[in-house]
Amino acid sequence: MVAPPPNLTVLSGRVLARGPHEALPGWDAVTLAVEHTAAVPGVRDLVSPNLPAPGAGSGLPELVVAVRPELLGDAGPGWHLTVRAKRTPNGPMAEQHPGPDDLVVAPPSGAG
Repeated sequence: MVAPPPNLTVLSGRVLARGPHEALPGWDAVTLAVEHTAAVPGVRDLVSPNLPAPGAGSGLPELVVAVRPELLGDAGPGWHLTVRAKRTPNGPMAEQHPGPDDLVVAPPSGAG
């Protein structure tokens, strides 16, 4: 498969599942119920136009995103994640080294 052109999309939603990524050693596969997407100025958005149909459980599109585990901390199902991701031959992949405002991980409401 040919690599897609430079692209980046902001994805935000609730984590449904998290585990090791099958194709990318050292990365986690995060299943995200996507609540919101946004274009990153000056870069093509190749992720949101290709979102799957809404999932049966959440009624939202569900997308598996590769994320470096050290960026996620203790995040798991129910947590909220906002991340900038690009479309790759292995599926959506979060930035390896996001800026301080480009990755947000928050526990479920009422937790803590």
